[in-house]
Amino acid sequence: MSNQVTMHDVADFCGVSVATVSRIVNNNNYPVSDELRSRVLNAVKELGYTPNLIGKFLKTSKTNDIGVIIPTMSNLYYPMLLSGINEALHEIGFNMLLCSSNRNPINEKTAFISLLQKQVRGIIIASVSPDTHFLKDLVSSDLTVVALEQALDVPSHLVGFDYYQGSYLAARHLLEMGHRKIAYLSFPITFKSREQRLDGFVQALKDGGVSLPEEYMQIIDYERDNEATYEFSVGRQLVKNLLTLENPPTALFCINDMIAMGAVQELTATGIRVPEDVSVMGFDNLLISEMFSPALTTIDQCANQIGSQAVSLFGKSLHHPEMPMEKVIFEPTLIQRASVRRL
Repeated sequence: MSNQVTMHDVADFCGVSVATVSRIVNNNNYPVSDELRSRVLNAVKELGYTPNLIGKFLKTSKTNDIGVIIPTMSNLYYPMLLSGINEALHEIGFNMLLCSSNRNPINEKTAFISLLQKQVRGIIIASVSPDTHFLKDLVSSDLTVVALEQALDVPSHLVGFDYYQGSYLAARHLLEMGHRKIAYLSFPITFKSREQRLDGFVQALKDGGVSLPEEYMQIIDYERDNEATYEFSVGRQLVKNLLTLENPPTALFCINDMIAMGAVQELTATGIRVPEDVSVMGFDNLLISEMFSPALTTIDQCANQIGSQAVSLFGKSLHHPEMPMEKVIFEPTLIQRASVRRL
């Protein structure tokens, strides 16, 4: 049969009303005989009728969909985060509708509105917007919102990471390994998480009695998301800048693993060995960072666990809508591998 079979076709085939077919197909408790229920369900199967789930959801205003908004797909951290979200959603019978803002606040707002129009039951969002007051006009009391990394200007759960402590831990490790000439490689300091990373790094050096020369502060002056290799190329470019210095650093701290990989690539291309000549440290603990050569010393950012926790908070709100908003902050772990050596 054609996949255009309608409920009317099933009703005509069985000689019953459309309302009766609807009640049986939608598992309504409307009392019918076992014989009639069996006859209708067999007809549904024989004719190849597929219920219009979209129409059903529009009538009930309830779906089993959760919207997820992330800043980018080019950073391999976010697929790890999404994996945690997706696995947890499947366990509770929900689906994920994914949007990427491409680090653009306007795209973020558009995606949020689009997800609301699709009548999602909740939204998990890693916002890049410096001002999220616009959400106050969009979020209703029956929509659960879970913020990742950055708090929002509306009632919402928050699942974050202690970026300050993560960078502090990274800088302290480099100091303990005997390094005193340590460079900092970063994207523009436009997000709160990046500010926290820089603050933690600087404080750790200060506590260790080590200064951070201006030329060691390597921060790229542009941001892109339409370029798949952007983060990798940033690492290469910033290393090129450092190699022009008369007194280059012995260690590099990169604010994510992709920059660190680009840095290693550029150092290797110029004949500088990692870690024999220069140590390189990342931040993320991407899956690929262990397979990279040399395997990256890095900070585990708990991507999978953060995604799973976001879904856990959504599930709790679903069953207990009166519960107060919760804030969960994951702590960093130092992952020691082969890209950092002791001086």
